[in-house]
Amino acid sequence: MKPATTAAARPASDVRVNLAMPVTRVGFGPFSFDPVEQMIGAPLTDILESLMTGPVYRRPSVAGPAVDVYPLALPDGEGATIPLAQFGEIGFRNEGGLLVLTVPWGMSAWLRQKLGDAIVRGPEGGLSLDGTARVANAWVRLRPGMRASFPLGALGEVGVEAG
Repeated sequence: MKPATTAAARPASDVRVNLAMPVTRVGFGPFSFDPVEQMIGAPLTDILESLMTGPVYRRPSVAGPAVDVYPLALPDGEGATIPLAQFGEIGFRNEGGLLVLTVPWGMSAWLRQKLGDAIVRGPEGGLSLDGTARVANAWVRLRPGMRASFPLGALGEVGVEAG
C-alpha cells in the first residue's frame, strides 16, 4: 500500500467508502482478545491505516450491536483484503473508479441482490489470494448513499457504504 496522504491532498478519482466491521474485541478484566486480529495477524487499523481519511468511529449496526467504521479513500489500483481462513476473504479496491468487492463465493447471490444494477461486471468466480477458497469479484459503480451490509447476528454486520 502507498503511504498515507492527507484527505485534502487526495485526488477526486479516489473511491471513498466506509467499511463497517463488527466489534470483536473481548475483554476479561485486564486482558483482552480479538479473534479477528489473531486470524489476520494484525489490528485491522494497522492494515487500513494508509487508506484511512479519519479516525475509526463506532456506531450501532442495522442488527443492533456496535460496529467500527473505517472511513477510507482508495486511490486507483489500491485496496485491501481481509483473509477469512477457509471461507476465503473480503476485499475491496479501486479499479478505474469502480469499487471491486471480493467476497466468499457463497455470498455472490447476496452481492447481486444488495447492489443490483450498480454492478457493472460480475460477480465473477476466482480464488482467494492464498489459492485455497473460491471467491466472487464484482465491479460496482458507487452512488451517493449506497450501502451494502451483511448481518452477522449478535456480532452486528460487515458492510460498505459510499463515502
